[in-house]
Amino acid sequence: MSKTINLDEKLECKGYWWLPNNPNETVAGVLTYIPDEKILLELIGAFDSKKDFIDTLLNENSEDIIHGLTSDSKELTLVNCHSFGSLNFSCPFPIMKYSCQFLIIGKHLNEFKQKCFYKAYITIPELSYWCSPCALKTTISIDKDDNDISTTTISFKSKSVLINSVPIDDNTTIKIEGGVNYVGDYFSPNINQHTYIEILKQDNSSIEDFYANIFMFEQFLSLATLHTVNCSKILLYDKTVFQEYNNGQRFYHPIQFFYIQRKVNMCMEIKKHDFLFDYNLISEQYPKIIHKWYNDKEDIAPIRAHLIDSIQNTKIFSSIDFLIVVQALEGFCTRFRTEANLTKMLEAIISEFSDIDKLKDDNIKIKQVVDSRHYYSHFMNKSKKPNTLDGWKLYNLTFKLRKLLICCILKFIGFNNTQINQILNNSHSNLLHK
Repeated sequence: MSKTINLDEKLECKGYWWLPNNPNETVAGVLTYIPDEKILLELIGAFDSKKDFIDTLLNENSEDIIHGLTSDSKELTLVNCHSFGSLNFSCPFPIMKYSCQFLIIGKHLNEFKQKCFYKAYITIPELSYWCSPCALKTTISIDKDDNDISTTTISFKSKSVLINSVPIDDNTTIKIEGGVNYVGDYFSPNINQHTYIEILKQDNSSIEDFYANIFMFEQFLSLATLHTVNCSKILLYDKTVFQEYNNGQRFYHPIQFFYIQRKVNMCMEIKKHDFLFDYNLISEQYPKIIHKWYNDKEDIAPIRAHLIDSIQNTKIFSSIDFLIVVQALEGFCTRFRTEANLTKMLEAIISEFSDIDKLKDDNIKIKQVVDSRHYYSHFMNKSKKPNTLDGWKLYNLTFKLRKLLICCILKFIGFNNTQINQILNNSHSNLLHK
């Protein structure tokens, strides 16, 4: 575990484990992390050796924090651990298991809210496609005699390239940066560039705070790419966790953060032309947009979450997919418009975006939306809602309403109708085109 690993890699750690208030009573065990599935600690025994194990098993105790030390001397912290166990009466020792919500590698925390971190580096695979890292420079020289390539030079700076930096509040700045990884040897060098996020804090903050910031950026990038994104690596830094060299220079050790992420289709090829918009298209407006995204989160959070849910690549369509979109539209109008009922709401926003090319030919029938919304929400007698749709017709209606919802979100974060029209026309996503 000397190198950092990605959130999509499996991990197994053998070591000793204990509770923070009782560090002298350690229990041997194995921690298993399987991406998108579980963080599981299996102990050979229990933390309270004086207590009857059957009582422990029946009570199903939970621990806010569990500390560990691995066989390669890494400090681990497990957060929100819920116990369950198994007992074989023919075996002299019990097995106690804990299902955990978060895993921190590199530091013992006393609580999830402990304020000790000052920055984080976050890698998201889609980010490099959304915003080019601009960290590599390739120069080609042509031989004048035979008009052929004589020299190809690839150069890069050892320091990161700052693309944008936005203070989102008094304590937090979010930077987009480009960097280069150089590995290999003289005969087989391996160079790759990538874009990543750096979150800086004026005052030390907790993992809980960083986690909230990271989640918000994931949602923003999910909207921008019209694809549910996940972080591939999260590294945090604490000014007390470092190695000091003879010359006085300090190397700050990265502290890794793991959690169970939402499953996404990792086999899906990332296609930039399917994005809703990329960084280049909004670069001038990006500081204002990302600031609003973070600071108006309470007003728009549930609506935004419904939109992100609606763009997941699911194999089966159901009425739930329709309800997610129509309820988000209804919620948007309730919070940010003045119309009193769903019919008036839909009339108003359809009119508001009537100049958007991708909506002009949709001919959304409001009675079908209203009847379908009420029927699938309450499962009343269908004869009372004669305009209710199902099957392929309901799918087509959801497709049209999702485009309308995307327009609403784009308008909310600062785009005008002309810009929204340009964004939708530039995208080749199948969420906007059939």
